[in-house]
Amino acid sequence: MLYQYRKDYEKIAMGLFSLVSELQNMDLVTQEMNWYDDQDNRMIYLWRDQNDNWSGLVGIELRGRQLLIHQLVLTPQSVDQRNYNQLLNELQALYPKYTIIGGFDNKTICAKWEQSKNHAR
Repeated sequence: MLYQYRKDYEKIAMGLFSLVSELQNMDLVTQEMNWYDDQDNRMIYLWRDQNDNWSGLVGIELRGRQLLIHQLVLTPQSVDQRNYNQLLNELQALYPKYTIIGGFDNKTICAKWEQSKNHAR
């Protein structure tokens, strides 16, 4: 289940952001979190898996009718296309009028999610 970031989730979000190879330094994690906080059209969502563990994070930006995914992070033990699909399905349910677009680092994951949606039809 997705939860919109709020201040009392800060340590969880920082821990998940630190899993991103480009954000190994806590100063960079803080800068990244501030970047999302700077604009109303940018948001961070934290994801709990089916066992109710904090297992992922997605950083988004709304642009027109598109939802651009900047960061898509799962904990090492949760990295699985089924979990990515579940997270993206939940994100689409929150933003049904938006087209979800993957960023450079996560375009393959988003393409596989799109394929799984097409197979379900």
